[in-house]
Amino acid sequence: MQHRRYQSMDRITKHHILLLGGTGICGTIFTRAALEAGHKLTLYVRTPSKIPEDLSSNANVSVIQGELQDAEGLKKAAACGADIFISLAGPTLGKREGTPITEALRTLYPLLLTNGTTKRILVLSTPSYSAAEDTHSIKWIFAINFYIKVIGGDTYLEIKGMAEETVALGEKIDWTVFRVPLLQGKELGENDGPVNAVYVGDKKGRDGLRLDRGRLVKWVLEELEEGKWICACPLLSNA
Repeated sequence: MQHRRYQSMDRITKHHILLLGGTGICGTIFTRAALEAGHKLTLYVRTPSKIPEDLSSNANVSVIQGELQDAEGLKKAAACGADIFISLAGPTLGKREGTPITEALRTLYPLLLTNGTTKRILVLSTPSYSAAEDTHSIKWIFAINFYIKVIGGDTYLEIKGMAEETVALGEKIDWTVFRVPLLQGKELGENDGPVNAVYVGDKKGRDGLRLDRGRLVKWVLEELEEGKWICACPLLSNA
């Protein structure tokens, strides 16, 4: 894991963020928080009508409509001028829809690497993808093998694939795969508090099974500035 501080906390960089998964609960919370922090966003979405009006009408929000399988749409998204790419997209538990997010990332990443503007990639995943630093954890073995794999449909393959595509970037770009447990909460500031960022099997038991979405969003925005988890796959949970 590399540690890289991009800016001192009294001088926050304002970013242009390309966001995948912007119409979900996490995406909506993130968009509002990122705007409040002074960032500009481009949302790549399938259904623009799902974006709340107060966000879609914001001067610092641009929207590109396209499907995950839309090569031309992804090409347009990659050329939007963003310096940060964030994916909060994830599969629906129990659905059998293949691995469209993984395939979209496989198409998008080469475009981001060659566009001349993108400097950082942050992608959501779960402990279904095992990091090299993970150690034995009974609770996570049970959660993955008897919950995700059994009733998860294509969820396991999708989550694993999303992380693998990102990790395969190696040292070509600064990336972070932030793995999350069960997400809860629908508002920024709801059940506010700190976040543990560790690995599965943490000896102090900080590899928790729950995380509030508001805390997740704050962690991602802080990581943009602090760069504590470059080329790493931390597990996040409520502290």
